[in-house]
Amino acid sequence: MKRRVVGSIVLVLLTLGWGNRSVGEPVPAPRGELRIVDANMLTFARVTFNVFEHLVESDKDGTWRPGLATAWHWLDDRTLEMTLRRGVTFHNGEVFDAEIVKLNWDETFRSRPPHMLGKFLEFTPGSRLEIIAPYTVRFRFSAPDGAILWKLSGMHMGNRQFFQELGWGQESW
Repeated sequence: MKRRVVGSIVLVLLTLGWGNRSVGEPVPAPRGELRIVDANMLTFARVTFNVFEHLVESDKDGTWRPGLATAWHWLDDRTLEMTLRRGVTFHNGEVFDAEIVKLNWDETFRSRPPHMLGKFLEFTPGSRLEIIAPYTVRFRFSAPDGAILWKLSGMHMGNRQFFQELGWGQESW
């Protein structure tokens, strides 16, 4: 019986780890960077949708909810204006604003990544984004499109550092 108790204590100590830190001492922040080495598109989707934020999101009932955009309204059947969330910063301290949304929009069109669910979820050529104010953007689409909010919910927001060091596409990783 005594051997079992001592063995159990040793097992618990080994399982919990025998280290220099004491109970309650802060754990250092994680360090490193995200590198995607699995080319499977489902893995890519799982990682990006859990790492990057989006302008809008759909809840389980299909209702559109604010993400990095706090409000949006249609000016006509081809023009959508969005108000962006203030006070958001990236992990490196860079501020989220209309310039970042424009950068992501431009990079999406530059790299033209195919959408894994099909071409119908890609933005139509000729669409553009205008910066109206530091926290307001206006999308002008080349044709009426009922899937625009779905498309915008899949546009991942990266910061300048992301695009300078990595960017989209397998050639960047």
